[in-house]
Amino acid sequence: MIDYIAMILLASFAFLILIRIFLGPTIWDRLLGLNLLSPKIIMLIVLYSLMTDRTYLLDVAIVFALLSFVSIIFIARFVQGKGNIL
Repeated sequence: MIDYIAMILLASFAFLILIRIFLGPTIWDRLLGLNLLSPKIIMLIVLYSLMTDRTYLLDVAIVFALLSFVSIIFIARFVQGKGNIL
């Protein structure tokens, strides 16, 4: 029962963050929203994995965490450098 409540709360927080991503006045607000959304999605994947006893989803959560970290870094460097990534 508490698992479902936690998933509903995380999904509602993710929805509010999505609103911030779409309404953010600057690219940095959108990037911060994306940076806030990634852990919520990871927590949802981990909770679902624990609820259904599918341990391979934990590997999916780890890969998603690594990819989201690297993508946030690359997007921030791209925006800051006005197009130059490296």
